[in-house]
Order: sequence, then C-alpha cells, then structure tokens
Amino acid sequence: MSADNGIYILKARDQYRVAHLCAIDNVSWSIIDGNWQNKKETRWKCVPTRVVEMWGKCKYTRDENVAYRIAHKWANSLSICEYGVNVITYNKTWKHIIEDAKEYAKKEIDFIRNYGNVDNHNIELLKSISDGSFFIN
Repeated sequence: MSADNGIYILKARDQYRVAHLCAIDNVSWSIIDGNWQNKKETRWKCVPTRVVEMWGKCKYTRDENVAYRIAHKWANSLSICEYGVNVITYNKTWKHIIEDAKEYAKKEIDFIRNYGNVDNHNIELLKSISDGSFFIN
C-alpha cells in the first residue's frame, strides 16, 4: 500500500508555504473541469481553490532557505515520506491566489448547485473560501 504523501513547498511570487500532503495530484483537480493537468507539460496546473485548501492554513516565510529547512526537517520526522520534498510553483502573489480562489470557489459552488453534488467535496469549505471566512484564524 502506498503512502502517497510528501512535503510540498508552495512557491508563490511573494512567499513560501510548507505542508505535508497526500494525493498532491488533487491540486490540479477542478470540480468544473476535472483534471487540469496538461499531460504534455511537467508543471502542475494549479486550481486556486485546491491551492488554498492545501496551503491556506499554513504559516508562510519569505525566505526560500527557511522553507527548505522546515520541509526537510518535517520529511525526516515522518516514518514514511514517499515523495520526499517537492516544490509546487504558482506564479502569483498570495493575495492574488486568494482572490482567484474566492472567485473560482463561487464558480464551483454554482456548478454543484446546477449539476448536482460532487462526491467527496465539501461545499461548506468552498463557501468559506468564497466569502473569505476560511482566511480568518
């Protein structure tokens, strides 16, 4: 059985966030469009709502070296870290990622309402992203 986990550093234009995640391929999954991953490219096509779901509650640093130290220390503390430390680049500032996620969450909610429930997805989480309450600690 696969652990399907890793330590993933989100590299935005203005900061780094580190998270221990499973099923990282979900970062490219959209309720509306399915999988955004372009098979011809090796880069992830990140869906903004998934990025916020995965890294939105993480502390951030503006120092790349600090992010790598945190990630490697975390990976070394795990009994299994199948994919090790990896970087996912999203070429926007965190503020713009949040703005994109709020707008895209509204579209995903509308899609769910119009086409039925989507298995394994929490509409309350999408609502909290779209109205901004997700970001209030």
